[in-house]
Amino acid sequence: MKTNDLHIILHCLPREIDELDRIVNHLKRSSHFLDDNDEVILDFTLNLSDKLTDWETSKLPKEFFADKFEMMKQRCDWTSKNIFEINDSNRCLGINDKRRNSIRENNPKNFMYLDTDVYFSMFNLSYLFRAMEQINNEYYILNSQLLRLWDESWNMISNDRYIPMGYDSKIWLNYDPFKLDSEVFEYSSTIGIKELNGFKFGGGWFNVFSSNLLKLIDVPDSLSSYGLDDTFVEEGCRIMQQKGYDIKQYTLDNMLVCENRKYRNLNPYVNFITDKTNSDEFKQGYRDNANKYYPEELRKLSERL
Repeated sequence: MKTNDLHIILHCLPREIDELDRIVNHLKRSSHFLDDNDEVILDFTLNLSDKLTDWETSKLPKEFFADKFEMMKQRCDWTSKNIFEINDSNRCLGINDKRRNSIRENNPKNFMYLDTDVYFSMFNLSYLFRAMEQINNEYYILNSQLLRLWDESWNMISNDRYIPMGYDSKIWLNYDPFKLDSEVFEYSSTIGIKELNGFKFGGGWFNVFSSNLLKLIDVPDSLSSYGLDDTFVEEGCRIMQQKGYDIKQYTLDNMLVCENRKYRNLNPYVNFITDKTNSDEFKQGYRDNANKYYPEELRKLSERL
């Protein structure tokens, strides 16, 4: 009987399909380090909506991406359950929609947010499961450590080896994500769970949330399809702590994750599909909407808690 479960939520645009392919392969490698009682549920959506991609002017048809997505599913035979959804409607138009729908429609013990450009060690998943067994708080967040990022507020979840490099190093831009496995392995004897004094995380950076936490805070409908959902959860955690909820954030010391900044622009699909989302104007519209409703939603959350 499975005793630990983790429901991994991911939203993929057509131009991100190769990154998703990499993640599927790496998760399968990771599965060989799991215990028999560890259960993973993959909840992936490939978004082929006409509102996000102009398929009439694209050189590649949407069927190319749909077929590739379906082939990936066959390599996920190590899980007990998969939700591979192809969205061709307005039900899901961004990461906020995906996370909101998954949180409201499923009931695991734990959720994970995962973005397509995130790199993680093949050992990470196993260590997360072992760490979850040690957490006794009613509500919690568990994350891996980051490289030095753009301001000091991120230091609480950054690795001690990288913090001294400082902002000018731009290490988060220059780090080779393919060295993660070797670096994590080198420091594997020092990996351990550490309680944090506060809350800080980036949305889809291999973060684990207790299901009851995300169901309580939720992703408000007014935040629409993109923007501020992770900030809303982070601030919601602070409000919960102030009101006396049993909530904590933990990090895995010396277990690294990173974004693929170094090779991000090496994408063959940008010349073959007309991606409406790949513009500052498109994203800013969603951000403006989220910023408009965020303060009121935070006030309502505080009252509800």
